[in-house]
Amino acid sequence: MNDVGIGATIARERRAEGVTQAQLAERLGVTKAAVSKWELGQSLPDVALLPRIAAYFGISLDDLFAFRPQLAEDEVCDVYLELCRLFAEDADAAYARMDELVRDYASCWNLLMQMASLYSQRSLVEPERAEELLDRTCSLAERVEANADDVELVRSARVVRTLVISQRGGMDEAIALLEGVKPARPLGIEGMLAGLHSMRGEREACLKLCQEMLFWGEMNVMQSIGMQLALYTEDPAHLAALLRAAEGVMEGFDVEEVNPMEAATFCGSAATACLRAGDEEGALSYLERFVGLLKRFDLDGLLFPRRSALFDLVPELAETDVEREQATADTLFGGLDMRGQCKLAVTGDAAWERVADDPRFRPLLDRLAAA
Repeated sequence: MNDVGIGATIARERRAEGVTQAQLAERLGVTKAAVSKWELGQSLPDVALLPRIAAYFGISLDDLFAFRPQLAEDEVCDVYLELCRLFAEDADAAYARMDELVRDYASCWNLLMQMASLYSQRSLVEPERAEELLDRTCSLAERVEANADDVELVRSARVVRTLVISQRGGMDEAIALLEGVKPARPLGIEGMLAGLHSMRGEREACLKLCQEMLFWGEMNVMQSIGMQLALYTEDPAHLAALLRAAEGVMEGFDVEEVNPMEAATFCGSAATACLRAGDEEGALSYLERFVGLLKRFDLDGLLFPRRSALFDLVPELAETDVEREQATADTLFGGLDMRGQCKLAVTGDAAWERVADDPRFRPLLDRLAAA
């Protein structure tokens, strides 16, 4: 798929020059409505006007046509899978292919975001090249953020940039970047839309939106609780309230079966928080569940969520594209001991050193080391 963006180029250059549609129309001898239609993509300028328009803005005809090769979404996915497979065989060839794609599809924003994500993933696998790969990640994300029209893509690019900046220690800049895109309060658009669909008798449309809210809501609640656990170890009542809330979500959404990695992450964080708070029984209980999850599921089982009846109308959110996710896992985790990283997230905390020889904890810690 290809896109010739004359209208978008005229709009961009006109704004850059500080010229109104009426002023441009007068200069070219056309109506303001004609200029408006060009910019909206509803019509194209007469071919005889093209050299005059290009000359007016001081750009070439090629720049005016803004011929931008594009890839459809499924094609971008195919390219991503191709690159993941290529990295497993020949990393240098994969990087060369990425350079070629970025050059040939310089304005295919969805592709550039995928390339940025891939560079970021590879920085974890190849720490000796991390700075170079993170530079490439930031460069592509900045290009998408500055030029893409899709609000979600722009937001995603900002998040990718923020992650890189925070990884490099620029916390103040990272916070400022995210605060710039965070709404002052939730707008509740999904709930309003669901209600409107329900009023019109559009049951499935209403339910799909409700399931979307439920899916993201569960993830947000568990993420929020996980972040808070370590911050309330000196406030037993608040810590207990957080654990109760999380357990309700875990049971209601069957998290241990549907999303074992989310369950393991929570149990590991809860075990450490309980230990730091002096609740050794709670720490033992959560550590046992954590070890049980790592023993029960292999790496694929941990990484890839399973189908849930709660999200049957939004499979694109809740179900895994196995081929894509497997390729991502191989590319990202092929060079990492992911299971070891999970264990280290728990046992790497200094709090566990004081119970390393405790006969209540030692057997579980040994099982964890062997998991």
